Amino acid sequence: MAAFRTRRRVELADTDMEGIVHFARYLVFVETAEHQLLAAAGVELFQDPSGEAWTWPRVKVECEYLAPLRIGDEVEIEVRVVRRGTSSVTYAHTLACAGRPVARAQVTTVCCRRQKDGTLLPAPLPFATSESLDAFA
Repeated sequence: MAAFRTRRRVELADTDMEGIVHFARYLVFVETAEHQLLAAAGVELFQDPSGEAWTWPRVKVECEYLAPLRIGDEVEIEVRVVRRGTSSVTYAHTLACAGRPVARAQVTTVCCRRQKDGTLLPAPLPFATSESLDAFA
């Protein structure tokens, strides 16, 4: 199957005083690409088809930094679904600049239903969500 691909230009707000991307901003790039993948798959982030509130908290995040990014660089971000559990999804991200890998990340999220009291309970991935994510596996 195909990976999801997107691009982003590094902005001043992403960088430190040296014009180098701050390590935490890589995770913002990764999360934005994940949300774009979900939108491309037709998956609602905060509501399932029945109208119930749900969310996708992260339960594990890893990032390997390979090279710095600088202000003005265009980052190519590739995202693949590498594991789909009953209620979880693990994504692998590759970030590159001018064809050179700059970071690799892996993020695991859990589909949760928000209860009326605000607590989150893991919930099985809706069938339509599972099926649409298969396109990016």
